[in-house]
Amino acid sequence: MAMVHRACIRLCVSAERLSGGGTAGYLGRMTDESGSHASASPEAHTHDTVLADWTEFLEVYARDWDETFAGQPHYFTQEFWYLFVACLRAHWRGSPMTISSACQVMKTGSNRTREERINRAVGDGFLVKSKSEDDKRSTVLVPSNKLETLLRGHFERTLVIARAHFGPNSQDPS
Repeated sequence: MAMVHRACIRLCVSAERLSGGGTAGYLGRMTDESGSHASASPEAHTHDTVLADWTEFLEVYARDWDETFAGQPHYFTQEFWYLFVACLRAHWRGSPMTISSACQVMKTGSNRTREERINRAVGDGFLVKSKSEDDKRSTVLVPSNKLETLLRGHFERTLVIARAHFGPNSQDPS
């Protein structure tokens, strides 16, 4: 986590220097008056700097995800990201995902491969299979307390970093 926090400090300092009004300042530097990609100007250099900072943030996000599942590198894949995030979001919204829906959110692999991923996550204690409250014939996936705690921590840490990176104007409107 120390590496993630050092990168956060660099990103926050960089964001403070570049934001010039938060997200709107960034977006204004990304395009010219016609809405086309800015190029061959001081603004283009700023745009490159902003994109470099953005990619650094994405790397921080990915490293934090990796550290969240430390010791289990097979969970550092896009397919498990889709699966875990979709299951957690559905759970938070009060509508758990069916096995079929969970298979569909993963972008690659045969149905068998996708079901094997689900079974691995269930076996490792990240997901729980249960009967649907609405239809007892249907099986749904819900995140375990362990997964919810891990992902909540990951999302809270990276949300703080992203908000710091994009400035105070990126706060929730509520």
